Amino acid sequence: MRQEMVKLAFAAVIILLFTWRIKGGYACGMMQEIVNILSGAAALFCVALIFLAVNSAMNKSMHTLTACIVALVILGVAFKVCSLIFKPLLAVENITLLSGINKLMGAALGVVEAGLLTYAAYRVLVFFEIHVF
Repeated sequence: MRQEMVKLAFAAVIILLFTWRIKGGYACGMMQEIVNILSGAAALFCVALIFLAVNSAMNKSMHTLTACIVALVILGVAFKVCSLIFKPLLAVENITLLSGINKLMGAALGVVEAGLLTYAAYRVLVFFEIHVF
């Protein structure tokens, strides 16, 4: 009985996740969806670097702390350069002819993103020995 409930809950979460990402991708468009994915990845990398920096400061490992600070500065500069590059690409949304294609490609990118998130969630559940399928 418990196994069936886990399967049903996982299936419901997958359906909601796909619905949410397809709707969000269609609303934003492909270019904005790419920017959102890159922003999320950069934020995740920043959090990991900050945790590593705090850990190295607590262990008094100054070489690692210095490397983390330099990496955070480089990541900030790279993020600013990427924002300058994507600013004109986001103008595609205003072109009437390409707007529909942009929205459809955003929905397709939402499907890919939801698929990757589903796979990651499945791997985490398998790691903790919660078998859903």
